[in-house]
Amino acid sequence: MIVAACDGSGGTPGAHPEACSIEQTAVLAVRFVQGSILVPASINHRPAQLVVDTGASSSLLTPDAVDRLHLPADPHRSTTLHGIGGSVVTRNALVRSFEIGGLDWQADSIATGELGRHYQEDPPVDGLLGADFLHHQDVELDIPHGRIVLWRVQHCAGDFLTWQAPHFAIPLLRYQPNRMVAHVRIDGQPVTALIDWGARFSTITIATATALGVTPGMLALDRPGSSHGVDQNELPVHAHRFTELSIGAGTFRNIAIQVADLQVTDVGMLLGADYVRSRRVWLSYATEQMFVERIAPVPPPTPTASR
Repeated sequence: MIVAACDGSGGTPGAHPEACSIEQTAVLAVRFVQGSILVPASINHRPAQLVVDTGASSSLLTPDAVDRLHLPADPHRSTTLHGIGGSVVTRNALVRSFEIGGLDWQADSIATGELGRHYQEDPPVDGLLGADFLHHQDVELDIPHGRIVLWRVQHCAGDFLTWQAPHFAIPLLRYQPNRMVAHVRIDGQPVTALIDWGARFSTITIATATALGVTPGMLALDRPGSSHGVDQNELPVHAHRFTELSIGAGTFRNIAIQVADLQVTDVGMLLGADYVRSRRVWLSYATEQMFVERIAPVPPPTPTASR
């Protein structure tokens, strides 16, 4: 366990505040495939891979995984999955064991549903690892070095990291259930952005684009594409170039961001895996912050299609 002093305040006068404690609970190899963050898992003691998706409220397994692993249907529970194009209700499946990095997640019933894209991987990509699992610990993601570290963080505040590399913190808001949201700025205008590592490319809503002065005629001149989510609805997308995107202390200039008719009402943007693919980040559910390594401002790749 790594123990550091906590810079928080409060408590009974004269009492000593509890020390900030940071305990490493798991280290996982991570692979970046087709714009997705993949981690190894074990389901009913059989190897699998899952897509890390901080924007998904519920983890899920695909119908192919249910068949391959011979998982029985849960006769009592179903899950409403909210995708980028709408919602769908699916039947849950029953699992005996669900292990991530040696941690046995006590999830006897798990949602089922299709992924937004297909993979040719061994072991197979069997589903999503969502915020219902991830929010129990802090998540340090380092795609350039191929690893994810899970941490148990208690009684901490401020910059409690032991990183030697320069970094900055982004305050987050927690939207239920366990969705982490940042305030960013696009061309100087504030936009609420869901931290969504399941999205291949960062994407703003049509309403946000309109508020930023982007007209349908301007979008018609932009590079088109299409996007699918767990709801399996296809959405047209356009890669529109903006003058500036500011995320915390980092700024990208002359950057292309996808625009789509996302079926979300409480945020204006999905901050996707393109933002974290080239830098180390620490998503702190415990302190509602995201720490980002300071690197030269390399812009994310120009989007062609999304999830």
